[in-house]
Amino acid sequence: MAKRLTKALRGKRRWFGIHVDGQFSTRNQLTNHLNMLSSKWELTTQLRLMDFNISSEGELSLAIIEVKLQDSKLLRANIGDEKAIDVFGIQSITTSGKIRLVRDRLNLPKKQ
Repeated sequence: MAKRLTKALRGKRRWFGIHVDGQFSTRNQLTNHLNMLSSKWELTTQLRLMDFNISSEGELSLAIIEVKLQDSKLLRANIGDEKAIDVFGIQSITTSGKIRLVRDRLNLPKKQ
């Protein structure tokens, strides 16, 4: 049996709480869009969709994505401003090193 990596040896990450444009009605559509953005911005790894809370039509949905620490500044620069939702279809609301804190800030229930 392989030994598990200690916490210090695992890669550090950031969790982003984001608004998602209403054009993405399924988890698969959003995942494909995030993969396209990862390639466009030349991130070291793909953006990983953890939670996706679809809201009613015409409203912005909420999602949580995982980003490697070294990519977080670039991502924040791209999706941190007001125009990001129109340009990229997503906009950053909050970020943290702990997913629990992002869920609390977005009032999302814990995934079962």
